[in-house]
Amino acid sequence: MRIIKHITSISFLLLFCWSCEGENSTPEPNDTADKLLITNNVITSFYSGNGAQWGGYDILKAWTGSSTLSDEDWEKLFKRVRFMSPDLVRIMVSPGWNYIVNGQFYPEKSNDVLVKILDFCESEGISVVFGEWSHQGGNTIDQGWLDNSVQFLKWLVETKGYSCIKYMILVNEPNGDWSSMDGNYDLWHSLVSQYHSRLVQEGMSDKIKIIGPDIAIWDTNTLWWLNNTVTNLGNLMGAYDIHTYPTAELVRDGDYQNMISAYGNAVPNGMEMIMGEFGFKYKASSDLGEENAQRINDDPYASDDSNMFIYDSFYGIDIADAVIQNMLAGFSGVVVWNMDDAMYNIDGGSSTRLKRWGFWNILGEEKFESPGDEVIRPWFYPMSLLSKYVPRGSEILEIELPDKKGLRAVAVRKGEKYTIAIVNSHFVEYEVQLAAATRLELSGINEYKFIAKEEDEFEGPVNSDGFAVPYESNISFSLEINGGQGLTIAPRSFYLFTNMSQ
Repeated sequence: MRIIKHITSISFLLLFCWSCEGENSTPEPNDTADKLLITNNVITSFYSGNGAQWGGYDILKAWTGSSTLSDEDWEKLFKRVRFMSPDLVRIMVSPGWNYIVNGQFYPEKSNDVLVKILDFCESEGISVVFGEWSHQGGNTIDQGWLDNSVQFLKWLVETKGYSCIKYMILVNEPNGDWSSMDGNYDLWHSLVSQYHSRLVQEGMSDKIKIIGPDIAIWDTNTLWWLNNTVTNLGNLMGAYDIHTYPTAELVRDGDYQNMISAYGNAVPNGMEMIMGEFGFKYKASSDLGEENAQRINDDPYASDDSNMFIYDSFYGIDIADAVIQNMLAGFSGVVVWNMDDAMYNIDGGSSTRLKRWGFWNILGEEKFESPGDEVIRPWFYPMSLLSKYVPRGSEILEIELPDKKGLRAVAVRKGEKYTIAIVNSHFVEYEVQLAAATRLELSGINEYKFIAKEEDEFEGPVNSDGFAVPYESNISFSLEINGGQGLTIAPRSFYLFTNMSQ
């Protein structure tokens, strides 16, 4: 059953004003002299990559009777992720899901799902941000849990040989009252110190970077968590990360970039700062919030922890806008939440109330009465391109922009190759000129475009697998400071120009 085609009075309004959270849709006059100038200002000298939260599927046995996906589903899943070519994925584990059976350490429990995903990451060169969802021990650290966690990591890295595991997270979102840490910074500090000591004892401290604090933030009031981490644990941290779930208004107005820049600026120069989880949440009283709640109510398989606009094309524009703002704010990578609806449920056990946030639901046919739910959703189009063509090791260059609402752009350089990404989240068309502070002659460029339409409709070519294909191929740009390439940027659109190969 396809649940996204219903149109309430609110969703009908959204077709014409999907950014009504604080947006003014009054058209602005176009200015043909407006210039997007690729500068020589390097925002980030080594980009770590973009990707998605993956893993989970820990309810498979209860849902399907099998502890793993079918061969057909694994093949479909891997083919899609291979096209996306993420350089980062985030995978979280827990004892009961992954390495404890009847109170005993049994890492082979992970063979049916986690090992298959890690085998794929290893073969595809995907870096894994790995971690524990929670700790055990309440207001202290359970030493048995700590021992088992370290031994499981050692089993994966040394026994199984996974060099793809690069980072270790110690507890998801420890600043939250929903976390096992319950917001206790001192307890989390103690855990990081103890875990690092165990890594040293096991001879693994040079193989794994501890990353954190992995906090969820909505404003700059939580900056002290990051500042304390840098000050007190900087000698133990190999990288830093935070999570954000902003409103659409915050992103579309560009204020999101200003907020996260405060966190990026708190990290020492040369250290990776990764957006470890990213997605959108909406004010309950807003049109988008009310529509999201209505869609959840109408879907028997959606939990309250769902973003039902994953089915709509405009969500792809919002995601592209936010990822570009992360890049402009100096972050080293972005991991979106998440890959697949079938990864997590809300209540545990055999509940079929899904956390709907994915690019698809790989079990749509087998378990959720909807073969159509396995189809790739629109937001995969821009996100897959921002993963595929913003490769690890790239430089991120600033593009000077005209003062146009909803218009943002960034340039990516690796060697002599470039990717240029442009997003327009507003309702009006812009005529701009792409130029460069230093003369650039770019050839062999593929142009991709994604223009949001009503509901799940969008303009943008795809192949038979649903993967983005170029709108135009093998084009050339001659860019200089006083002249360049004229571009028409449609309303609610995303463009990517690249001569990088994958």
